Amino acid sequence: MGRELIARLSSCQWIDQTHNLVILGKSSVGKTYLALALLNAACRKFYTARFFRLDDLANQLAVMDPASQKRLDFLTDLHNCDLLVIDDFLTTPINQHTAAELLNILAARDGRGSTLVTSQFEPQDWYKSLHDAVIAESILNRIVAGAEILPLDGPNMRRHLADAQ
Repeated sequence: MGRELIARLSSCQWIDQTHNLVILGKSSVGKTYLALALLNAACRKFYTARFFRLDDLANQLAVMDPASQKRLDFLTDLHNCDLLVIDDFLTTPINQHTAAELLNILAARDGRGSTLVTSQFEPQDWYKSLHDAVIAESILNRIVAGAEILPLDGPNMRRHLADAQ
């Protein structure tokens, strides 16, 4: 990955244009590190940004009372932030209710904000973690259509850093 690409992404023009970014790569290659660096760049430019591992987001939604004002405020914040980062996207399968909630969040963000997703799996493999084909297609389409796909390759950084010590 070149300096020009990092400079372009950290300029946050993709957020201005409400484009999405998908960072793909095997475990421990640096997807989360890059996502957090781009989130940091966005915050430094005064964009509003939120970061969640998909499992944590699903768990947080699951424990909130569906009729509560707190949940409504939480969802409104997700819908309206300039950048939503979803890390470890579909690393594990999610249930149909969570998939429907995720679709609603992504649909509400359409044209409003950018979504950055990190995943170990190619988008076509996301179907395996989503049991409803219609919801899977809708989620895939909302994230990937017009998105920049950024494949990362390299050594396992956790092992690499451990070996260096």
